[in-house]
Amino acid sequence: MTTSPTFDVPVVVHHDPSLRTTSLCFALGFGGRHDPPGRAGAAHMLEHLLMSAPLGDGPSLSERIEDRGGESNAMTGPESLVIHAQVLTEDAADVATWMCRALLEPRWDQENFASERDVVLQELAAADSDDADAVQDAFFARLFDGHPLGSAVGGRPETVSGLTLESVRDAHALALRTAPLAVCVAGGLPEDTLREALRRGGLGRVARNPLPDPLLGSLGGVPGPPVPGAVEKWPDAFCWLLAGGRAPHAGDPRRHAYTVLAHLLGGSPASPLYARLRNQEALAYDFRSWSRNYSDSGAWRMLAGCEPDNAPRLLDAFREVLRTVADEGPRERDFAAAVRRATVEAVREAEAPLDRTIAVATQRILSDRIWDPETEIEALAGVSAADVALAARELSDSLITVVRPEQR
Repeated sequence: MTTSPTFDVPVVVHHDPSLRTTSLCFALGFGGRHDPPGRAGAAHMLEHLLMSAPLGDGPSLSERIEDRGGESNAMTGPESLVIHAQVLTEDAADVATWMCRALLEPRWDQENFASERDVVLQELAAADSDDADAVQDAFFARLFDGHPLGSAVGGRPETVSGLTLESVRDAHALALRTAPLAVCVAGGLPEDTLREALRRGGLGRVARNPLPDPLLGSLGGVPGPPVPGAVEKWPDAFCWLLAGGRAPHAGDPRRHAYTVLAHLLGGSPASPLYARLRNQEALAYDFRSWSRNYSDSGAWRMLAGCEPDNAPRLLDAFREVLRTVADEGPRERDFAAAVRRATVEAVREAEAPLDRTIAVATQRILSDRIWDPETEIEALAGVSAADVALAARELSDSLITVVRPEQR
């Protein structure tokens, strides 16, 4: 893996001539938390337009890629906008140029803006009707109360309806002027061919923007964690329960202990939480835990779907298992299995070219480092049982819980 010195913007290349496909990812450090005041959903709207609006006088970026038999997609997170594609290597140079043009030189008009805004409103309606999605928005609103990280990434129907073509153009200009950008490409495309394709697309004219400062926070710092509280009313129908708390930021080495804890208390049959919730008490069929890190904070979550009578018991069981890990540390066998699962996850991500490009590009816009599976594996191996116990204690002491649907 090399970093191209040709451009001011970091371009990371993993050339593997044995692959007949090439995966490409552009990551822009502009997500839901960066939406201008009063324009929540602007970054998400921008993502839709980059993929679906006509590219020059021809088809959209997504149409062009799919016409070549490739696959493409995009996603907006709390502080990232990512577009990615996987195509035959013979088409990868054209796709690299198209991706540059779509991001750097968009040509939107009122007609395609209005059409795509209607699509986004339909997407929000679908998410709002899915309690597994709604509970996560509610959780972030509590975890980062009053801070942009707590806002719904896609915005709300009323804010999206208020967006205009001009307001999204302003958000796009703001993103290119202030947000870090990174490119990662993995596969059969030779590096010199890639550089020429990116130059044709205009990447050489883009200045490198600074990375966010994790100590200060890119928007003035994240407030302290919320005060834990009990669930006031339990629903009377099948519900989704989400329990968790703050996690370390992307540059904090403590984040690896939270990753291991997520695997320790995840949905694997080797997890002690699985033994409790599934095998011993049959409280839930579908549950999982994961940890995500942002530029200046993070979020650790356990999500479970359950019948209403089971929900209070499930939360009590989760609290007890988490507290046992905090007070006694994980059992040796459970801990070893959790580290192993975290390691396998890193290896699988590294060995899947598209996943690797997304991981590298998104990490590059959050911290001044290149995601490397060997470094990740080494860091996971350095996590101790005491580190995991400390992470569990910090979560247990500040745990917040949200349930959807709410009792009506």
